Amino acid sequence: MHRLRAFVPSANYLFVFEAAARRQSFTAAAEELNISQPAVSKTIRLLEEATGLKLFHRDHRRLDLTAEGRRLYQETQQSFDQLHMVISTLRRKHSRDTVRLSFSASFVQFFLLPRLKDFKATHPDVALHVEESGRDVADLEQEDIDLSARLGHGKWPGLNAWHFVTEEIFAVCSPAYLKEHGAIRRAGDLTDCTLLHFEERYRTRIGWREWLRLQGVSADRLRQDLVFSDALASIEAAVQGQGVALGWKHLVRDHVAAGRLICPLDVSHKTGQSIYLVMPASRPPKPGAELLRDWLLAQEPDTALAFFHA
Repeated sequence: MHRLRAFVPSANYLFVFEAAARRQSFTAAAEELNISQPAVSKTIRLLEEATGLKLFHRDHRRLDLTAEGRRLYQETQQSFDQLHMVISTLRRKHSRDTVRLSFSASFVQFFLLPRLKDFKATHPDVALHVEESGRDVADLEQEDIDLSARLGHGKWPGLNAWHFVTEEIFAVCSPAYLKEHGAIRRAGDLTDCTLLHFEERYRTRIGWREWLRLQGVSADRLRQDLVFSDALASIEAAVQGQGVALGWKHLVRDHVAAGRLICPLDVSHKTGQSIYLVMPASRPPKPGAELLRDWLLAQEPDTALAFFHA
């Protein structure tokens, strides 16, 4: 018997807890799991009794996780995701025709999805399985990934790499936010704006403090009133007019081209690194993976675009 059972007599306790924590509602969790709301409430109570932890703050209007509840939710979700990945990988070992992709959520949302229809129209027989990864470094061979991306200088053991886009980072906001806030004439003016921060758990990227320091602006006392768990949410918040975000050239180019975002400053930062498309070198690539790789490279994300606001 696994020693975890001393605290969690039934794995179902964790499935119910994860659903309730994610939905922030016993009622919504019950609907998702197709059980009654009292059954959810009872299961959470049994989990709290078994672990000796108070997991939720309860009142009549809302349901909030305690600090212990948030920690357990994060770890439970991560463990579930890992188990799902392992089981899915083992199942898909029997299906060699499907091309498995792993990219960041922001790359999938902002670059891949707006263009994917064109690829499928040209290559309708290529089946794709798209995973949103929260990590920079993954073992493509072990996880059975056919195509992914890495940030760096293009040399990684066990990987073949193709240059995709140089890393260049801008300040971006919506036209409505700039109209409401007023002109941003220099980098120092950004400290008076609502800056949209993000802190990804398993990926390291330049944040506002570093970006501003690179522009010669002191950011030691920079406020962090809005912090998201990934770059995707911070850029979406900027589109909605909630503040100024950091935008990577290839991620924000469609929003800029469509006028949903603008770059209020004629300033960017090139890190000297690039994003590369990578494939495992230990096995022959699937034909569909090669087709997708070549199609992505043909999108030319490094092509110049009028980013800066006149």
